[in-house]
Amino acid sequence: MNKTIFEALYFNIGNVMVECKVTVIEAFDLDYYPGWCKAVLKDSDGDEHILVDKLPVIGVTDDEISKLPLEKFIRVEIINDLGNIVEITTEKPDGIETEDGESHFMVFKDIIKIE
Repeated sequence: MNKTIFEALYFNIGNVMVECKVTVIEAFDLDYYPGWCKAVLKDSDGDEHILVDKLPVIGVTDDEISKLPLEKFIRVEIINDLGNIVEITTEKPDGIETEDGESHFMVFKDIIKIE
């Protein structure tokens, strides 16, 4: 049974782990295991943030590298539910951040799914 974000927040104490849709746009350092990639996270203002992490953390397999760009879901934590928008952090559980060190974002709920 799929839980809604509201149900997850209501029935759990503390923040909620969910997944957030990103678009993987680039893979690099492929000569070194495990390789790295860049993924775009679009916030509720329409701004695009470039996240950088290892391929397995973003969920990219070797077979998918040739199919870029592609949509993936990364694990994030909901900090606050604001109706159609949620405040998330990419810091937990996987420590993902942007090239500038950002890890907190406001995103529309339609790019969030419960794990």
